[in-house]
Amino acid sequence: METQYFFLTQPDRFTEVSTKVKAMDFKPSSSLFYKALGTMLSLSKSTWEEKFEWYRSFGWSEDDILSAFKKHPQIMNLSKYKIRKMMDFFLKEPGLELSSISSRPNLMLYSLEKTIIPRYSVINVLKSHGLLNKDVSLLMICILKEEKFLEKYVIKYQGTVPQVLQAYQGKTKIRG
Repeated sequence: METQYFFLTQPDRFTEVSTKVKAMDFKPSSSLFYKALGTMLSLSKSTWEEKFEWYRSFGWSEDDILSAFKKHPQIMNLSKYKIRKMMDFFLKEPGLELSSISSRPNLMLYSLEKTIIPRYSVINVLKSHGLLNKDVSLLMICILKEEKFLEKYVIKYQGTVPQVLQAYQGKTKIRG
């Protein structure tokens, strides 16, 4: 959380941003209120608008952006580079719809190289061997704790499908 901005902000700006966050229907008693407040305080107005426009450039509507922000305010703190990398991957590899990404903004917060690509590769290997249902979602595999993912998808199948470990270690190309 961007708590340092609470103390380093001019009172007028703090009041202005706090009012905006409340107007977005964040409840002051919720932790999301403070995450949203910290995020907005950490960004200048122009940076906030730039990030807003950056998400729009990928096809997100204003409602998509605000809805995603309400779920995970941290998405507005992502660099343009990370946003581009994530959107390029999600739209090309798994072929996700924009609405699937904007309605699950936590996907944007994971590491592409350390979490998403290795897990996506493992799932593709297992699907190609007919060992997994085609409906296993990217979100489902990303939210699993590392230990649980390894147990459920790598360790369980590495004897049957040795490529699963290679996929997890990033030694196989992604084929969606």
